[in-house]
Amino acid sequence: MKRRSLLAGAAAGVGFAWPGLVAAQAPAWPAKPVRIVHGFAPGGPVDAMARLLAAHFADAFGQQALVEGRPGAGGTLGAAQVARAEPDGYTLYLMASGHAAAPGLYKSLPYDPVRDFTMVTMLSASPFVIVAGANSPITSVQDLVAKARAQPGRIDYGSGGSGSGMHLTAVLMQARGGFRLSHVPYKGGSAPLLATMAGEVPVIFSSLAGMAPQVQSGKVRLLAVTSRQRFALYPDVPTVAETVVPDFDVSAWYALAAPKGLPAILVERLNRFVHQTLQASAVAESLRAQASTVWLSTPAQAQAFLEEDVARWRRLIQEEKITAD
Repeated sequence: MKRRSLLAGAAAGVGFAWPGLVAAQAPAWPAKPVRIVHGFAPGGPVDAMARLLAAHFADAFGQQALVEGRPGAGGTLGAAQVARAEPDGYTLYLMASGHAAAPGLYKSLPYDPVRDFTMVTMLSASPFVIVAGANSPITSVQDLVAKARAQPGRIDYGSGGSGSGMHLTAVLMQARGGFRLSHVPYKGGSAPLLATMAGEVPVIFSSLAGMAPQVQSGKVRLLAVTSRQRFALYPDVPTVAETVVPDFDVSAWYALAAPKGLPAILVERLNRFVHQTLQASAVAESLRAQASTVWLSTPAQAQAFLEEDVARWRRLIQEEKITAD
């Protein structure tokens, strides 16, 4: 009530200027369809998150949201397109956690990964998981670390490729835990999971998405999750932090962003839309079934997190001399 009284008094003081002020602060947006751009191929988890938001966009704003994937160069093509776009609210960016690793992996980028984007909100997070095949000699994450310390560089692990989130998580865990494994990169998709099921490698670092059938059938064992807290779908699986590397906390994440300079009023409207959409029980349950949990934030919190994550991965990649496939 006090805020409304102050605004009313200000309006009376400026007289005819008030309608113009309202128009300046609340543009007629959106007056046409909005694009949600991402840097990956259709059908993957990033595309699915973008389409989830797009499905609810028209109900909230009266205009369609069109999802546009620009796959290539580890997602950086999509990021570059958004960075060059006008900050008018008609180009949005479904940002994935690989965005934070790109500055360390690539010698030069046509954009600044932090300063060229306006963060709207975090969306969700999904931990990585350490997985062993049913016949693997590795029986627990403690067993993995103990054997790796006794035989540095002799224990193989698989990932979705050099520079992937799975690989970087494994490298960070080794650096923090004081042990060394031997990396066997696969070409993403289901290849690492098939490799560990076939006994090609004793363990892999993997995404949790799509893992349920193999876990339920006993073809693989989950040794640990990489998030600080245990994951709700697998409450009996311990975390890396509680077993071998204290305070370890890494997850794949998604956020909604826009080009630098998006007006604050549009940031606020989009932030409110996302929060209302993802807090709906059916949507939250759908995400959890995909091994992801809702993670919402203010724009400032998302911006601060992005800065910290870019710095963290840039430092690790430089120290460990990691290159992308």
